[in-house]
Amino acid sequence: MKGRDYILRTDEGSLAWLRNFIAVLLQHLTESGVPQAEVTALQAKFTDYETKLAKAKSGNRGKADVAEKNAAKKLAVNAARMITKLYLAWNPAVSDVLREMLGITVHDGTRTTIPVPQTRPEFSFKVIDLMRIQIDFHDQGSSHNAIPYGDSGALLFYATGDAPVVSYDSLTKTALLTHSHFIFELPPEDQGKILSAAMVWQNKKGEKGPWSEIQSIVIP
Repeated sequence: MKGRDYILRTDEGSLAWLRNFIAVLLQHLTESGVPQAEVTALQAKFTDYETKLAKAKSGNRGKADVAEKNAAKKLAVNAARMITKLYLAWNPAVSDVLREMLGITVHDGTRTTIPVPQTRPEFSFKVIDLMRIQIDFHDQGSSHNAIPYGDSGALLFYATGDAPVVSYDSLTKTALLTHSHFIFELPPEDQGKILSAAMVWQNKKGEKGPWSEIQSIVIP
């Protein structure tokens, strides 16, 4: 799919696209490299959108029903776009055939070479308020906050628990940070627990650089 937005704008079109996208992902998890948790989260957003769309199309719908449907649609579509950006668009392990099956853009093969990240992010925590922690990051050995050329951002891996994490494998949640300042809005049940995190640079092809050190902080 080339030259236009790969997600149809109509409600029925976007719903059908999401349904196919999820079904194909579930059949090709290994090749796509998309974590099961990401697909499960997308499935929940899709189901919520599908439910609220049906309610918004009912004869007794109100303005609130339509607004809730639009909000659910935005969450589901944005989640699918993020998965595409992080794992599918430029991942060399993902074939163009699979991209066609998923219904996402198939890029031309002649593009400027994007280097694999060679440096690591450095970051620090800053307490902002209760359950709010800011992460500031920059490139290794640099005083500037700019993201290195060819990188889409810093891929943050994190977890919360009763003790600091010492293994990268235990950092099971992810977020792509595209600005050098990121604020965690943590739920009340995490107050007093420990937030552990590490980062890697990720380029626009989905290739990742070396790990930063794991850092931890008590959630205020």
